[in-house]
Amino acid sequence: MKLAQNRFLSFSFRRNAHRRQHARRFTRNTLREWGLAALADDAEAIVGEFVANAVSHAARAAQEHKDLPGQPLGLRLLRRTGEVMCAVLDPSDRAPVLRMPDRDEEAGRGLQMVDALSDVWGWSPVTGRGKAVWAILFCA
Repeated sequence: MKLAQNRFLSFSFRRNAHRRQHARRFTRNTLREWGLAALADDAEAIVGEFVANAVSHAARAAQEHKDLPGQPLGLRLLRRTGEVMCAVLDPSDRAPVLRMPDRDEEAGRGLQMVDALSDVWGWSPVTGRGKAVWAILFCA
């Protein structure tokens, strides 16, 4: 964990289902420390979804490239004037897709939740590393 003057924190983890809980707790505690407890519920839900997707993508990448060691995944929290950005890095180059699943499908609604909770979200390629999926929450 690193704290810089611009209020940037990072949390690295391996693909493991328990990391979702740790990332959510890390997010909630960080926002409380930053005096942004009102954003904690939304940020925690967003990070939980991003981490679940990242763990899934990392497992798929490990199966496709068995000769490569698994890359650590990463959570980044950045507080800037008027906003907080939550970003999760994963090894997949595949763009996230906001889906509209059928009513009887059990999965596929996570990014709908992210879209509803965040002020803006998206993704950016990370050279040699996959991508970062991020969401921004506006704050006072």
